[in-house]
Amino acid sequence: MSTLAVDTITPKSATSVSANLGAGQVLEVLSSPCDGSVKTVNSGTYTFENLTTDQGLTTSYADATGSSMAYTPPTGTSSVIYNFGFHHSRKDTVVYSSFRFYIDSDEVVYARRQLSGDLLDSFTYFSWTINIGGTADTNTGRLASWTSAKTLKLQAREYSSSYEGALHKSQHYDGAGTDVFMMPTLTITSIR
Repeated sequence: MSTLAVDTITPKSATSVSANLGAGQVLEVLSSPCDGSVKTVNSGTYTFENLTTDQGLTTSYADATGSSMAYTPPTGTSSVIYNFGFHHSRKDTVVYSSFRFYIDSDEVVYARRQLSGDLLDSFTYFSWTINIGGTADTNTGRLASWTSAKTLKLQAREYSSSYEGALHKSQHYDGAGTDVFMMPTLTITSIR
């Protein structure tokens, strides 16, 4: 039997440690309720939007409050998973709301989503994976490379003034008809 003796162990830097992770490993998770928190991760320091009220939708697309973040993934990232959790409700009996996901000014075409329903009042998640490397494709959101900040965000609109929707509030919480603010959450995960 052999014995290995070590006098000193010197820790590697955070970037050196991450270089030892295999493919598919999580490099970092940036996550918070949209309460104005400031979070520092390996790739930098980020400030979440500070929301205290709901957002009524209109017939024009507008940024979903709380959904926007200018993000730069750490070196070695092959995929970024964007996840925005929010409450969606109706102003009228029936609601039809449309959603678009953007990377900077480019809409990710295949990420379009629709929320519709009679008396709809529920928490939901929008999630999309952005792959990095290869040929850029705005349909899927694939980026050839990603080395500087890109703004990720969701936009939303209602179908018409007869089918109105709202974000970040419930109309029937806890057995009452009173509107209740419900704070959204944002999570961005970088994968090697």
